[in-house]
Amino acid sequence: MPVSELGTVVIASRNRGKVAELALLLAGLRWDLRPLDDVAGGAEISWDESGSTYSENAAIKAEAVCLGTGLPSLADDSGIELMALDGFPGVRSARWLGDDATEAQLRAALCSRIAALPEDERGARFVCVLALAVPRATGRCSVSFARGTVEGTLLVTPRGHGGFGYDPIFIPSGETLTMAEMARAQKDRLSHRGRAAQELIRTVSSRASIAID
Repeated sequence: MPVSELGTVVIASRNRGKVAELALLLAGLRWDLRPLDDVAGGAEISWDESGSTYSENAAIKAEAVCLGTGLPSLADDSGIELMALDGFPGVRSARWLGDDATEAQLRAALCSRIAALPEDERGARFVCVLALAVPRATGRCSVSFARGTVEGTLLVTPRGHGGFGYDPIFIPSGETLTMAEMARAQKDRLSHRGRAAQELIRTVSSRASIAID
């Protein structure tokens, strides 16, 4: 199957901010990107993010949706890692306060954790792994990965109203604005998800086809 002719590709996420961002970042691909809950049977699909790495969790989500819908699926697993806290919260960035914690609560709790740290010890990185799962005739899925990272510094007081997640407290290295203060084009160029999307586009563009047998 030609990679450019995958047709409908389901985004394996219920985070509307993430879905919208991925749709914009991958607009150059000739895919019909659909939110999970907008495809038949999508609302009933669930998964357990039990992996210990971003790649494992992204694959879990992509394969669950690919097998559940019979359609190609794109999943993202991402997180923020604080160097002074040995990479915490990492792969649990969206869940370390519990499954019901809001984005504002997660930001506030992380800000509280770093408030006592000197400014020069608030270094952090955003990490994103994208997993593209394509159904095969064997009843399984083939999975491809793309990864992006961006280094920066965390703030103890959020700034900006754009983006989502930890964007309001993260300033990329060499910049003065948080991810939430940046214009869309600037954020897409610098962000971990933007870089992973560009890697995925390069990978897809270099491959004539994906085996489905």
